[in-house]
Amino acid sequence: MHHEKVLANTDDRPIHHSLDNALVFDRVHLCVRSLRNKRLGCAHSRVNLNFERILEQLEIAVPQCMTQIFNYKNEFKSLIIKMYALDHKVGHLEHDIAVCKLNFDSYGNGKPEQVLLLLKTEHRQLMSLLSKIKTDIEQLIITEINYSYI
Repeated sequence: MHHEKVLANTDDRPIHHSLDNALVFDRVHLCVRSLRNKRLGCAHSRVNLNFERILEQLEIAVPQCMTQIFNYKNEFKSLIIKMYALDHKVGHLEHDIAVCKLNFDSYGNGKPEQVLLLLKTEHRQLMSLLSKIKTDIEQLIITEINYSYI
């Protein structure tokens, strides 16, 4: 959840422009492609789709674990959907905070920033769950295929 942040100038005023009468804020760039190409959970990456394909191949390689892998796949998809939704919530909240800053509104005595912290905490929790799934799958590969990726 890196790129949702609105860029600000030296006076902490949001950098923006107008597009078809809509207020558009400049955002932090996406993280570098080398990270997006391997980081599970990154909302702007094909790595999540590639991971699902790997799980499908794993179902074929170890058919005796098909149900377990199917459950991992469903859990993985559910987490990714939650992360994408969270990504959008953060983007909208960052937008709202920027609008308030632009209009010199107090925006509820820091309440949006508190909500933002809660969303970031939720993101860390989802990433932990995602990491656990990955570790469980790696252990399944080691156990069932006798393969170590190390």
